[in-house]
Amino acid sequence: MNKYIWGMVWIFAACRGEVDPPVVVDIEQVDPSGQELVFWYQHTLKREDRLNDLLAEFNAGNVYGISVRGEYAGGYKDIFNKMVVGIQGGILPALVVAYNNQANAYFANEGAVDLAPYMSSVRWGLTAEALQDYYSDFLAQDRFDGVQIALPPNRSLELLYYNADWLRELGHHQPPEDWATFVALCRRAKVVPFSKNGSGRSLGWVLPADASRLASMVFGLGGDFMDEQQRAYTLDSPEVREALLMLRELVVDGALELAFESDEGLRDFLTGEVLFFLGSSTGIPHVESAVAAGLGFNWQVAPLPHSTPEPVLNVYGASVAVCRTTAAKQLAAWLFLKWFTEPEQQARWVEASGYFPARKGAAEHLQAYFAEHPRYERAFAWLDAGRGEPGVRGYTRVRRLIAEAMTAVLEGEDMDAALADLQQKADATLTE
Repeated sequence: MNKYIWGMVWIFAACRGEVDPPVVVDIEQVDPSGQELVFWYQHTLKREDRLNDLLAEFNAGNVYGISVRGEYAGGYKDIFNKMVVGIQGGILPALVVAYNNQANAYFANEGAVDLAPYMSSVRWGLTAEALQDYYSDFLAQDRFDGVQIALPPNRSLELLYYNADWLRELGHHQPPEDWATFVALCRRAKVVPFSKNGSGRSLGWVLPADASRLASMVFGLGGDFMDEQQRAYTLDSPEVREALLMLRELVVDGALELAFESDEGLRDFLTGEVLFFLGSSTGIPHVESAVAAGLGFNWQVAPLPHSTPEPVLNVYGASVAVCRTTAAKQLAAWLFLKWFTEPEQQARWVEASGYFPARKGAAEHLQAYFAEHPRYERAFAWLDAGRGEPGVRGYTRVRRLIAEAMTAVLEGEDMDAALADLQQKADATLTE
């Protein structure tokens, strides 16, 4: 989130004056019957339609007469701004889609509740078997200092998409597993165009200056953006430097171009001008249909190259936070989340959204979807290898700082100065 908006949260909190401590309520004794809830989300089109179908099913089937009404509240930034105003005015939805750094801000300003007591409740919580069925790393992305600030209904993986036909024309039958091979293939692609490419432009990679793209590389090199306790940034690390140096050398060689639009790499991939592009797993169905309607080449997905013993993939996505309202509404909201993340509902949500489920048990309900989307099934096997980006408050602003530093370095500015400045500014956000 930007500095201005982050400041607004604290200003609004101060404007509310002295707030009484939350009343301790025994969750086991709360009655959620008849609660009417509002759920703010960012979904549109097919995803919104399926979500509303699921909401209708929950409303008709739950024994407590709980009713959840979905409400499109704009994009993530719009939703955050509305939550800032809602926290100040004390008018909040019952449920809200949020990235972990946003949910962290809501919780810190008494706009969201800790879900851990609901998850462990004897009467309302998860069984030990159900808890084990969640991908533990997904849950951990929303847990800070023992507080479960949100619950993940889905996640995405950052994947390497590659033109398998072109790769074979370059003498390789498998995607590169190490960075040296990847770099060599990018350089080779510059001088040996794909046979179906009639444009004359040929590149190994087109990459936007984006924090998630850089994080994906850094993870595969054995690094991270923060220390293990998420108390300090590590943006001047050897792994960050190695990734940026690799990218800069490819730019100098003319094998990589910096993208200025988020979908530029995808467009160039579809026209056979780029051997690789890095993108979300949710793009698999779109690439399937677009390639089939276009050049019709064989393509596949893979983890990024890595120097670690096993691949480490960047896993990300928004979760759902339960807003601080009343004890009954909070419990009712939790009961919906619990239902929504059960394997059967997870499978139907996957089919509409293209996301990966938060529950391992969803796989048995996805066999037909796997058969229809074999690349999705291939990537499904890598979910346990996921690692998330920082979830601390202020990370949205740091993401922009990372993108600016990437652009500066790839355009030839001094790396030492750029990373020192990035590290200093990023650490400063932790104390604002």
